[in-house]
Amino acid sequence: MRNVYQEVIDEFAEIREKGIGHLRKRTRTAVSPVKEYKPHEIKELRERMQYSQSFFGEYLGVSLKTVQAWEAGTNKPTGTALRIFQVLEQDLDILDKYIIAGFTPHRDGRMAQ
Repeated sequence: MRNVYQEVIDEFAEIREKGIGHLRKRTRTAVSPVKEYKPHEIKELRERMQYSQSFFGEYLGVSLKTVQAWEAGTNKPTGTALRIFQVLEQDLDILDKYIIAGFTPHRDGRMAQ
């Protein structure tokens, strides 16, 4: 990752080389902070999706025990899981796009045709 000092030096080098009229327009994208989820919020999100704990864990790439620990408040989700929760809050159906065609989840976590 580049630091601010190097970006300033590069800008001056570009001005010296091409003149001020040739500067590229630079844009920055701000990343929103990761929201922290309370145990009951994780459970409510999963239940709104009508997924079992094991099926929800399978989608997130974590074990059933991990989902149970999140919902009990024993462990806290981090990183990617928190981002996925944020995405799911915006669009609960987004995971349906990744379900194997012709299969739907059972409440107990098994896949059924």
